[in-house]
Amino acid sequence: MKTEEREHLIKILRETIYNLTGNYYPDERMKILEYKIERLLRSVHLDSAPPKRIINYFLLSPDGKKMLIDLMTVPETRFFREYEQLTALMGGPCKNKNNLTVLSIGCSTGEEPYSVAMIMKRTGKTGKVVGTDINENVLEKARKGLYRASSLRDVPEEYREFFIEKDGQIEVVDEIRRMVSFRPLNLINRQDFLSLSITADCVLCRNVLIYFDSKSKRVALENIREILVKDGLLVLSSTEILQREFYDIFEPIKEGKFFFYKPKG
Repeated sequence: MKTEEREHLIKILRETIYNLTGNYYPDERMKILEYKIERLLRSVHLDSAPPKRIINYFLLSPDGKKMLIDLMTVPETRFFREYEQLTALMGGPCKNKNNLTVLSIGCSTGEEPYSVAMIMKRTGKTGKVVGTDINENVLEKARKGLYRASSLRDVPEEYREFFIEKDGQIEVVDEIRRMVSFRPLNLINRQDFLSLSITADCVLCRNVLIYFDSKSKRVALENIREILVKDGLLVLSSTEILQREFYDIFEPIKEGKFFFYKPKG
Protein backbone atom coordinates (compact mmCIF):
# COMPACT_ATOMS: atom_id res chain seq x y z
CA MET A 1 0.00 0.00 0.00
CA LYS A 2 1.36 3.40 -0.97
CA THR A 3 2.04 5.95 1.75
CA GLU A 4 -0.69 8.33 0.57
CA GLU A 5 -3.20 5.46 0.38
CA ARG A 6 -2.32 4.35 3.89
CA GLU A 7 -2.69 7.88 5.26
CA HIS A 8 -6.06 8.24 3.55
CA LEU A 9 -7.21 4.91 4.98
CA ILE A 10 -6.22 5.84 8.55
CA LYS A 11 -7.95 9.20 8.20
CA ILE A 12 -11.22 7.60 7.10
CA LEU A 13 -11.12 5.00 9.86
CA ARG A 14 -10.37 7.69 12.45
CA GLU A 15 -13.44 9.60 11.30
CA THR A 16 -15.55 6.44 11.36
CA ILE A 17 -14.49 5.62 14.94
CA TYR A 18 -15.36 9.17 15.97
CA ASN A 19 -18.80 9.06 14.34
CA LEU A 20 -19.56 5.68 15.88
CA THR A 21 -18.32 6.30 19.41
CA GLY A 22 -17.37 9.94 20.03
CA ASN A 23 -13.81 8.82 20.71
CA TYR A 24 -11.41 11.23 19.04
CA TYR A 25 -7.81 10.54 18.09
CA PRO A 26 -5.98 13.89 17.78
CA ASP A 27 -2.89 14.11 15.63
CA GLU A 28 -0.59 13.47 18.60
CA ARG A 29 -2.28 10.10 19.18
CA MET A 30 -2.31 9.00 15.55
CA LYS A 31 0.65 6.66 15.99
CA ILE A 32 -1.36 4.74 18.59
CA LEU A 33 -4.32 4.50 16.23
CA GLU A 34 -2.11 3.38 13.34
CA TYR A 35 -0.61 0.62 15.49
CA LYS A 36 -4.06 -0.58 16.58
CA ILE A 37 -5.40 -0.58 13.03
CA GLU A 38 -2.38 -2.47 11.71
CA ARG A 39 -2.91 -5.17 14.35
CA LEU A 40 -6.61 -5.32 13.53
CA LEU A 41 -5.99 -5.67 9.80
CA ARG A 42 -3.59 -8.54 10.41
CA SER A 43 -6.09 -10.29 12.67
CA VAL A 44 -8.76 -10.28 9.93
CA HIS A 45 -6.25 -10.97 7.14
CA LEU A 46 -6.83 -7.64 5.42
CA ASP A 47 -3.32 -6.25 5.84
CA SER A 48 -2.58 -6.89 2.14
CA ALA A 49 -6.02 -5.90 0.86
CA PRO A 50 -6.56 -2.78 -1.27
CA PRO A 51 -7.75 0.30 0.66
CA LYS A 52 -11.21 0.29 -0.95
CA ARG A 53 -11.91 -3.24 0.25
CA ILE A 54 -10.75 -2.38 3.77
CA ILE A 55 -12.89 0.76 3.91
CA ASN A 56 -15.97 -1.06 2.62
CA TYR A 57 -15.49 -3.81 5.19
CA PHE A 58 -15.32 -1.46 8.17
CA LEU A 59 -17.91 1.05 6.97
CA LEU A 60 -20.53 -1.32 5.55
CA SER A 61 -20.15 -4.54 7.54
CA PRO A 62 -21.78 -4.76 11.01
CA ASP A 63 -18.91 -7.01 12.10
CA GLY A 64 -16.39 -4.50 10.81
CA LYS A 65 -18.07 -1.63 12.64
CA LYS A 66 -18.11 -3.64 15.86
CA MET A 67 -14.38 -4.30 15.49
CA LEU A 68 -13.70 -0.58 15.17
CA ILE A 69 -15.80 0.09 18.27
CA ASP A 70 -13.96 -2.58 20.25
CA LEU A 71 -10.65 -1.24 18.94
CA MET A 72 -11.02 2.07 20.71
CA THR A 73 -11.89 0.72 24.17
CA VAL A 74 -9.23 0.81 26.88
CA PRO A 75 -9.94 -2.17 29.17
CA GLU A 76 -7.90 -0.84 32.08
CA THR A 77 -9.55 -1.23 35.46
CA ARG A 78 -9.15 -2.76 38.90
CA PHE A 79 -11.12 -3.30 42.07
CA PHE A 80 -11.58 -0.26 44.32
CA ARG A 81 -9.80 2.10 41.97
CA GLU A 82 -9.75 5.56 43.60
CA TYR A 83 -11.23 3.99 46.71
CA GLU A 84 -10.99 7.20 48.75
CA GLN A 85 -13.17 9.01 46.20
CA LEU A 86 -15.80 6.26 46.31
CA THR A 87 -15.96 6.32 50.10
CA ALA A 88 -16.21 10.12 50.05
CA LEU A 89 -19.14 9.80 47.65
CA MET A 90 -21.02 7.22 49.73
CA GLY A 91 -20.19 8.91 53.03
CA GLY A 92 -20.92 12.43 51.77
CA PRO A 93 -23.47 13.33 49.06
CA CYS A 94 -25.03 9.83 49.16
CA LYS A 95 -24.84 9.40 52.94
CA ASN A 96 -28.55 9.91 53.59
CA LYS A 97 -29.73 8.18 50.42
CA ASN A 98 -30.94 4.63 50.27
CA ASN A 99 -32.24 2.37 47.51
CA LEU A 100 -29.62 3.86 45.21
CA THR A 101 -29.37 3.34 41.48
CA VAL A 102 -25.77 3.76 40.36
CA LEU A 103 -24.65 3.70 36.74
CA SER A 104 -21.03 2.80 36.02
CA ILE A 105 -20.06 3.87 32.49
CA GLY A 106 -17.06 2.34 30.79
CA CYS A 107 -17.01 -0.45 33.38
CA SER A 108 -14.91 -2.81 31.25
CA THR A 109 -14.71 -6.23 32.95
CA GLY A 110 -16.83 -5.16 35.90
CA GLU A 111 -14.45 -4.38 38.75
CA GLU A 112 -15.87 -0.88 39.32
CA PRO A 113 -19.60 -1.76 39.58
CA TYR A 114 -18.83 -4.73 41.82
CA SER A 115 -16.69 -2.48 44.04
CA VAL A 116 -19.51 0.06 44.32
CA ALA A 117 -21.99 -2.69 45.22
CA MET A 118 -19.64 -3.93 47.95
CA ILE A 119 -19.30 -0.43 49.40
CA MET A 120 -23.08 -0.02 49.35
CA LYS A 121 -23.46 -3.34 51.14
CA ARG A 122 -20.88 -2.45 53.79
CA THR A 123 -22.51 0.95 54.43
CA GLY A 124 -26.00 -0.54 54.73
CA LYS A 125 -27.37 0.86 51.47
CA THR A 126 -29.78 -1.01 49.26
CA GLY A 127 -30.21 -0.56 45.54
CA LYS A 128 -28.60 -1.63 42.30
CA VAL A 129 -25.58 -0.93 40.15
CA VAL A 130 -25.71 -1.04 36.36
CA GLY A 131 -22.36 -1.48 34.64
CA THR A 132 -22.15 -0.38 31.02
CA ASP A 133 -19.58 -0.47 28.27
CA ILE A 134 -19.56 -0.06 24.51
CA ASN A 135 -17.55 -3.27 24.17
CA GLU A 136 -19.83 -6.27 24.65
CA ASN A 137 -16.90 -8.69 24.89
CA VAL A 138 -15.75 -7.20 28.18
CA LEU A 139 -19.33 -7.20 29.47
CA GLU A 140 -19.51 -10.96 28.97
CA LYS A 141 -16.45 -11.33 31.20
CA ALA A 142 -17.97 -8.95 33.74
CA ARG A 143 -21.16 -10.99 34.04
CA LYS A 144 -19.16 -14.06 35.09
CA GLY A 145 -17.73 -12.23 38.11
CA LEU A 146 -14.60 -14.36 37.91
CA TYR A 147 -11.12 -12.85 38.14
CA ARG A 148 -7.47 -13.70 38.53
CA ALA A 149 -6.43 -14.42 42.10
CA SER A 150 -3.90 -11.58 41.80
CA SER A 151 -6.81 -9.10 41.56
CA LEU A 152 -7.37 -9.60 45.27
CA ARG A 153 -4.33 -7.47 46.05
CA ASP A 154 -6.34 -4.35 45.12
CA VAL A 155 -9.14 -5.27 47.54
CA PRO A 156 -9.07 -3.77 51.07
CA GLU A 157 -9.03 -6.44 53.76
CA GLU A 158 -12.52 -5.65 55.02
CA TYR A 159 -14.02 -6.37 51.59
CA ARG A 160 -12.39 -9.74 50.94
CA GLU A 161 -15.38 -11.50 52.47
CA PHE A 162 -17.20 -10.74 49.22
CA PHE A 163 -14.97 -13.13 47.25
CA ILE A 164 -14.55 -16.87 47.22
CA GLU A 165 -11.62 -18.79 45.81
CA LYS A 166 -12.48 -21.00 42.88
CA ASP A 167 -10.02 -23.08 40.86
CA GLY A 168 -7.15 -20.68 41.43
CA GLN A 169 -9.34 -17.65 40.73
CA ILE A 170 -11.57 -15.42 42.81
CA GLU A 171 -15.32 -15.11 42.30
CA VAL A 172 -17.64 -12.34 43.45
CA VAL A 173 -20.21 -13.76 45.86
CA ASP A 174 -23.83 -14.12 44.78
CA GLU A 175 -25.26 -11.44 47.11
CA ILE A 176 -23.09 -8.82 45.38
CA ARG A 177 -23.65 -10.18 41.89
CA ARG A 178 -27.41 -9.94 42.42
CA MET A 179 -27.01 -6.19 42.97
CA VAL A 180 -25.19 -5.69 39.66
CA SER A 181 -26.30 -6.00 36.05
CA PHE A 182 -24.48 -5.20 32.82
CA ARG A 183 -25.72 -3.50 29.67
CA PRO A 184 -24.12 -2.24 26.45
CA LEU A 185 -24.07 1.54 26.13
CA ASN A 186 -22.74 4.01 23.60
CA LEU A 187 -22.28 7.37 25.31
CA ILE A 188 -23.26 9.39 22.26
CA ASN A 189 -26.32 7.29 21.40
CA ARG A 190 -29.45 8.73 23.00
CA GLN A 191 -31.45 5.59 22.24
CA ASP A 192 -29.00 3.49 24.26
CA PHE A 193 -29.74 5.62 27.32
CA LEU A 194 -33.48 5.36 26.79
CA SER A 195 -33.15 1.58 26.48
CA LEU A 196 -31.63 1.41 29.96
CA SER A 197 -35.03 2.42 31.37
CA ILE A 198 -33.50 3.71 34.60
CA THR A 199 -33.21 6.95 36.53
CA ALA A 200 -29.85 7.13 38.26
CA ASP A 201 -28.91 8.72 41.57
CA CYS A 202 -25.26 8.63 40.61
CA VAL A 203 -23.34 8.14 37.37
CA LEU A 204 -19.69 7.13 37.47
CA CYS A 205 -17.94 8.04 34.23
CA ARG A 206 -14.28 7.91 35.21
CA ASN A 207 -11.45 8.11 32.69
CA VAL A 208 -13.86 7.87 29.75
CA LEU A 209 -14.53 11.43 28.57
CA ILE A 210 -10.80 12.13 28.39
CA TYR A 211 -10.90 10.47 24.97
CA PHE A 212 -13.69 12.73 23.66
CA ASP A 213 -13.46 16.11 21.98
CA SER A 214 -15.70 19.03 23.01
CA LYS A 215 -18.49 18.19 20.58
CA SER A 216 -18.87 14.52 21.48
CA LYS A 217 -18.29 15.25 25.18
CA ARG A 218 -21.24 17.66 25.17
CA VAL A 219 -23.49 15.01 23.60
CA ALA A 220 -22.39 12.47 26.21
CA LEU A 221 -22.90 14.87 29.13
CA GLU A 222 -26.38 15.82 27.91
CA ASN A 223 -27.30 12.14 27.69
CA ILE A 224 -26.01 11.53 31.21
CA ARG A 225 -27.91 14.52 32.60
CA GLU A 226 -31.17 13.22 31.19
CA ILE A 227 -31.05 9.98 33.21
CA LEU A 228 -29.98 11.56 36.52
CA VAL A 229 -32.46 12.45 39.23
CA LYS A 230 -32.70 16.16 40.04
CA ASP A 231 -30.24 15.92 42.93
CA GLY A 232 -28.14 13.22 41.27
CA LEU A 233 -24.40 13.33 40.78
CA LEU A 234 -21.88 12.76 38.01
CA VAL A 235 -18.57 11.37 39.20
CA LEU A 236 -15.46 11.80 37.08
CA SER A 237 -12.00 10.56 38.02
CA SER A 238 -10.34 12.66 40.71
CA THR A 239 -7.72 13.57 38.11
CA GLU A 240 -10.33 14.90 35.66
CA ILE A 241 -11.75 18.41 35.56
CA LEU A 242 -14.95 19.33 33.76
CA GLN A 243 -14.23 22.47 31.78
CA ARG A 244 -16.29 25.60 32.32
CA GLU A 245 -17.76 25.35 28.83
CA PHE A 246 -19.92 22.50 30.19
CA TYR A 247 -21.15 24.29 33.33
CA ASP A 248 -24.48 24.86 31.58
CA ILE A 249 -24.98 21.08 31.83
CA PHE A 250 -23.26 20.27 35.14
CA GLU A 251 -21.93 22.42 37.95
CA PRO A 252 -19.25 21.35 40.43
CA ILE A 253 -19.77 20.74 44.13
CA LYS A 254 -16.99 19.93 46.56
CA GLU A 255 -17.01 17.17 49.14
CA GLY A 256 -13.81 17.20 51.14
CA LYS A 257 -11.01 17.23 48.62
CA PHE A 258 -13.13 15.80 45.80
CA PHE A 259 -15.30 17.48 43.18
CA PHE A 260 -18.58 15.96 42.02
CA TYR A 261 -21.01 17.41 39.48
CA LYS A 262 -24.73 18.03 39.77
CA PRO A 263 -27.03 18.49 36.76
CA LYS A 264 -28.35 21.87 35.68
CA GLY A 265 -31.49 22.60 33.74
